[in-house]
Amino acid sequence: MKRLTGLTAAILVALSTATSAQSGSTRFITDQLHVPMRSGKGGEFRILHRGLPSGTRLTLLEDDPEDGWSRVRTPAGQEGWVRRQYLVSEPVAEIKLQQVEASLRRFEQMEGNLGGEVRRLETENRELSTALSAEQTKSAQLAGELKDLKTLSADAVSLNQRHQKLLQQYELVQQKQSMAEAEIQRLSDSDSHKRFMYGAAAVLLGAVLAMIAPHLRPRRRRSEWAN
Repeated sequence: MKRLTGLTAAILVALSTATSAQSGSTRFITDQLHVPMRSGKGGEFRILHRGLPSGTRLTLLEDDPEDGWSRVRTPAGQEGWVRRQYLVSEPVAEIKLQQVEASLRRFEQMEGNLGGEVRRLETENRELSTALSAEQTKSAQLAGELKDLKTLSADAVSLNQRHQKLLQQYELVQQKQSMAEAEIQRLSDSDSHKRFMYGAAAVLLGAVLAMIAPHLRPRRRRSEWAN
């Protein structure tokens, strides 16, 4: 409360502005008094209220500076006359102090609320910073994984190209193998044919020889003794 003494003084000065005394304006009972309210302008009139305490808020209905009386209405709606010397156009010091204290309490409450809001925002900021750091770490990991995937993708393309080249080489080898097998088969068939022809020729030659062999034997000379 001490640290707000300057603010208190400023507020008290601001609240000390005078207002004109006109019908319908507000008046207050001065400090530390209990002012009676009468039914008329004078001490001989009946007392309607034995003592309005200091700080009582009254509505001014009629003001008679010459007689020194004012007709007022209490917050409860009761109307009567009081001596105008006991009326002031500003709240008394006690009311001012209460108003200032109420204002100070509101300011302190606002300050406390602001402090709590600041702490909440600081906590939220720390949480957001932590979340941001985690997301940055995750982003870095994803970037690394993407780089690895790109490398693997490049390797896969290279492997596919080598695979296609090997397939072409394999097909070429298969073609050469088929051609070689066909040539071997051709040569094998030609050799078999030759052997068959040679065999047939040998048989035929043997048959011919068998047919002509008897005619090729030398004849024996007839013995002279046979005569």
